[in-house]
Amino acid sequence: MTTIVSISIPVDLREELDAQAERQQRSRSFVVAEAVREYLSRCDRAAFEEARLHTLREGLALEPAARLRLADELWQEFARGSSDFRPWAATFRTFDEFERWRREGEGP
Repeated sequence: MTTIVSISIPVDLREELDAQAERQQRSRSFVVAEAVREYLSRCDRAAFEEARLHTLREGLALEPAARLRLADELWQEFARGSSDFRPWAATFRTFDEFERWRREGEGP
């Protein structure tokens, strides 16, 4: 399903867009949709990274004992209602690594 969106862009950008669409043998709409999709993906990654850093800073501001209490409370909350729960942690070096893990559903 698609929808029509009207936008205004500078003439030189339109020329580059048309040239790119021709090189790819795709429609202008396809190239624009892919560009918007990539832009939104970058925004999502940036928001995820910002939230991750905020959470990390908040956690590091806590005293060690408070950090342990919080971690224990979180594990208990995750385990609530699950009889076969066993704690585990996942770490990621990049957002793409996290996305791959999330899509593939890997777990402990």
